[in-house]
This record gives sequence, structure tokens and C-alpha cells, in this order.
Amino acid sequence: MKKIYNLIILDESGSMAAIKPAILSGFNELMQSIVTENKQDDSLQHYINFFTFNSMGIKEIIPLGEALAVHELTDANYQPNAMTPLFDAIGHATNKLRYALEGEKDYTVLCSILTDGSENASEEYTRQTIANIIGQLEQKGWVFTFMGTNQDVVSEAAKISITNTVQFNYTGEGVTTALKDETRYRKRFYEDVKAGNTTKNNKDFYRKLVDGLDELFGEEPAKKKPKQP
Repeated sequence: MKKIYNLIILDESGSMAAIKPAILSGFNELMQSIVTENKQDDSLQHYINFFTFNSMGIKEIIPLGEALAVHELTDANYQPNAMTPLFDAIGHATNKLRYALEGEKDYTVLCSILTDGSENASEEYTRQTIANIIGQLEQKGWVFTFMGTNQDVVSEAAKISITNTVQFNYTGEGVTTALKDETRYRKRFYEDVKAGNTTKNNKDFYRKLVDGLDELFGEEPAKKKPKQP
């Protein structure tokens, strides 16, 4: 059985307060989708490790474990405040998971990062150090994605060697749409893992979802427009 480790790193800096309700709802739905995948598909075994971060600390909301039940993000454990130590959060989370996986075989890691701003508070890790870590982990088969807003997402992600990027609108609706789409992209990724075909995801996780995938995502197929005479 193949194992998928879903590592999620979520910004909890002060500027996230404006979109907090959508973050709570969207991330709980995303985590529920991972749990559902784990229960419904016997060919893959899903694990979740979920961190939030700001300059007051890096919190492990969901310790590493199999995705058997949803551990909800709530008003109590998600309270946006302070600044954005993005590099420290990535370094802390990836290194903790990397050490936990020493000796493991036949697994894939999907590391998803969401932030509404650029790095401005790290003390332990530099941009170059994080770029090096990501490069090393990609060679081990890890896949990194970067969801961002209020910044040049492509440029900021490229500085730390991430090419899988998506930019969302800084609104509740923008967050909701981005996280619903994220669930669809993940579904395709899981199918690719089962098929042993993850090469495209290494650098093009957010490639366009092609026609004909609606049934895969449990949706009604889109109706095609009739050809004009």
C-alpha cells in the first residue's frame, strides 16, 4: 500500500484575520476530503501533519498521524496575529516530517503552503537555506505547492525553489474558491500516485484540469455547447 503524507503549513499572521471565517471553513472541508479519501480508497494510506505559524510561534495543530478523523480548525486554535516567519515555519515543519520518515519506503509527501504575505520575521532559517531544503526534498519525491495572495506569488515562491503556485483573491469568496479547487487538484494527484505517474506534479501540480474529469470528482459532467452551424 502506498502512503501519502499531507503536510499543510498555514499562515496565522495578523493580516489573515480578514479572511479567517473562509479559512476555517475551507481548511476543515479540505481535511475532511483527505479523511474521506483515506476511508474510501484501500490502495492509498493517507496521513496528515498540519501546522500554523506567526511570529508568536509555530503550532502543530494536527500531529503526524493517519487521516482517520477530522481535527477541526476553530476560533480557539486559529487566532491570526503578529508577523510572518514563513521560512522558519517551512524549515521546522519539513525537517520534523523528514526525520519522522527516516526508514520509510514507498511514500509520497505533498507539502502545501498558504500565506497572504511575504516573509518578514524568520530568525532561524534564511531564504537560501529553505530553497536548498526544498530542492533536496524534491529529489526524494516530495511535491511542494504554494497558495498565496497580496504578493507576487510566482516570484515569492520561486525564491524558495517552488514552481507549483496559485494566486487567490484576498476575499472570503477567493479563499473558498481556491480551497475547493485545491481539493480537485489533490484528487487528481492521488490518482497519479496510484498510477505511478507523478512527474508532472513535481513542477506543474496546478496544470489545467482537463475535460472529462468531472466524474472523477463526483460532479455532473459539464454540458458542452452545441456547435454553431
